[in-house]
Amino acid sequence: MDNIFPHHENEIAQSEGATDKPFALYFLHSEHLILAGGEKMSKSLGNFYTVRELTGKGYDPVTIRYLLLSTHYRRQLPFTIELLDAAVESVRRLQDFYRRVKEYDGDGPNDLGGETEGALLAFGEAMDDDLSIAEALAAVFDLVRDGNKAMDEGALSRKGRENFQKTLEEIDTVLDVMNPLEAGLDADIAALIAEREKAREDKDFTRADEIRDELATMGIELEDTATGTRWRRK
Repeated sequence: MDNIFPHHENEIAQSEGATDKPFALYFLHSEHLILAGGEKMSKSLGNFYTVRELTGKGYDPVTIRYLLLSTHYRRQLPFTIELLDAAVESVRRLQDFYRRVKEYDGDGPNDLGGETEGALLAFGEAMDDDLSIAEALAAVFDLVRDGNKAMDEGALSRKGRENFQKTLEEIDTVLDVMNPLEAGLDADIAALIAEREKAREDKDFTRADEIRDELATMGIELEDTATGTRWRRK
């Protein structure tokens, strides 16, 4: 925000003067990150976090992105560890719901087409309105609530499951937080997970527990479900 004049105006003037082409169709100026006491986070004051520091504390980069995008760019964002912890839970809720939708095998009477269409429309309208992210995320979490309720009751149909997955994946082309790439697992970690699955099939639960503990020390958390083992980074 404080770089609009003269820095950004000069940048535009220099680039357009050098290339005789428009610099950008949209130039958005974000507000500052602030600390809990209202102080601006800045390099000159030395009161800032780096991504390396936050990931060193165990925070997934996806969580950091989620916190940064969750406040409108025209509003100051209080960047605190407490809010980052809240973002961890929000991301986990979205990712768990996406996995649950993918694995749902019920066939109830309701496809919830109105809910999925309405959520996608509300999300798009909010983002089209000067990137109104709070309203957009509210539409997503309303969909999560409706979908979980329908699956809890066994009311969601196979068509409904497809509707939900398609809607979530379209929304996630913008947010990019719901579907972390399992290909990101190191080969050694993937091999341990496969070994544990084999140990459980062979009823070697001692070895299975050992592998679970070993993965936990590597920051990988496992959840055994009726449809297989889910994993996520702590």
